[in-house]
Amino acid sequence: MPKSYPNSRIKPEMEATVGQWSYVWCQCTVQFGASRSGVTSSFFYQCAACNNTNLRFIHVLEHPETKEQIQVGIECARILVCPEDSHLPRLAENETKRKERWRQHYGTRGRCFTDEQDLIERGKL
Repeated sequence: MPKSYPNSRIKPEMEATVGQWSYVWCQCTVQFGASRSGVTSSFFYQCAACNNTNLRFIHVLEHPETKEQIQVGIECARILVCPEDSHLPRLAENETKRKERWRQHYGTRGRCFTDEQDLIERGKL
């Protein structure tokens, strides 16, 4: 029987796959909008594990056997990946935030993403 996560809203069918996912990357999108700076981040993602729609950063996970990819929030990502990789979502999100701030500062729209290779190159892993 899978471990229960009382403080999470992970759907039961996703709870059955805890620890079976590989971390792929973290991403967000910076676009022009109606903010003071004229640049905003997009909030249009939905977590595949808990259906939360209040996500600024999306974490892409892949199932090694089926090659299925899902988009989830950080808390669900930390639960669903194998335990030895549970630190990757936080590190990747922090690096993606840095990239997002750079894009906002320079008024450059586009997608910010961070994968494990980026973390290695920046000395975070």
